[in-house]
Amino acid sequence: MRRPALLALAIALFCAACGNDEPTTPTTPTTPPAGPGTQSFNAIMAPGGTAVRTFTASAAGTVTVTLNSTSPATVVGLGIGIPGTATGGCDMTSTVTASGGSAPQLSAPVSAGDFCAGTFDLGTVGSNGVLVSMTIVHP
Repeated sequence: MRRPALLALAIALFCAACGNDEPTTPTTPTTPPAGPGTQSFNAIMAPGGTAVRTFTASAAGTVTVTLNSTSPATVVGLGIGIPGTATGGCDMTSTVTASGGSAPQLSAPVSAGDFCAGTFDLGTVGSNGVLVSMTIVHP
């Protein structure tokens, strides 16, 4: 019974000696400044679902959205709008149908502020879902 107690005491003393007595300054995470940017993302969209990404435009300009690909190849809806309660948290104000490509399929003028873009099922997504790959370029 004495050995476990002595062992526990030795471990406690050893750990106490390892402490760092220097004062520490808490660090605050920094938020990168909003600015022109490109966001690329991949998501699996379920049947009847959406794949939406929000972004912040730092200035007025044009947003372009490219549906790079779908796998399996599927025609889906592609839209841009403002964060809200519709279509997966994005109230889409401009939409098109798309199946993938290298040129932007959708563009819209925006002012500085928060926006969203994404894909939505047109009733064409199979039971296993579809992998979508998108790129959003914003001011």
